[in-house]
Amino acid sequence: MMAPFIYLAGEELRKLLRGGKLKVLLLLSFLIGVLFVFISERIGLSGSLPVTALKLLLTVILPLFMVSIGSDLMVSEFKDGTIKNALRLPISRETLFTGKILAGWTAGALIVLSVFVPTFVGSIIFQGMPAFSALGVMLAELGGAILFCGLLVVLANSVSLWVGSGSIGMVVSIVIWLAMGITGLFEPELGRLFVTDFADWIQPLLYAGDVGSSITTLLFLTAYYIMGTIMGLLAFQRKEN
Repeated sequence: MMAPFIYLAGEELRKLLRGGKLKVLLLLSFLIGVLFVFISERIGLSGSLPVTALKLLLTVILPLFMVSIGSDLMVSEFKDGTIKNALRLPISRETLFTGKILAGWTAGALIVLSVFVPTFVGSIIFQGMPAFSALGVMLAELGGAILFCGLLVVLANSVSLWVGSGSIGMVVSIVIWLAMGITGLFEPELGRLFVTDFADWIQPLLYAGDVGSSITTLLFLTAYYIMGTIMGLLAFQRKEN
């Protein structure tokens, strides 16, 4: 049962990799990671390089990359007519949509890893092998960043499907993102409801042992995943071939 679905997701990911946008974003992410290592060494930046890089890049750059991927994940296939080939496959629209979402989510994870890997290697070269506990924190931060970035891909895809345009969907997604960020800046408690920062749920658990805060924010994160997926699926189903 799972084999056809995994195959579909793999094919969709290969389709994204054959496109120019994902290759450019992966290359940019890797170069940014390498550049961050050399800059941090030159200025004597202390602390975990991978974690610091993720925190800084997740304020603007990585969210923009995720919105760029998500906004063009499906809507472009309806505009150029290539979706007809996929709809002829002996699978339901729900399965096709889920496979594409999983491929987009994986693409977002690869972009995050493209930043993490060079900074992690750089930290070993310049700072030595981290302790086991520090390594665990790095991996937890990485997992949190991937989960957060995947959400942005899901939400951006949903917005673009509803507005019917990748470029307009990207602009709308960015405006919504900025509005939520500004609201969170002036109203921190209200801002937590928007889940605009992956640190809101992973860091209380890692650094303060505050399980309650992390679980509460994780529930909101899960709710946004569910809402984004359902709204995207509804828009995907109502579109004509």
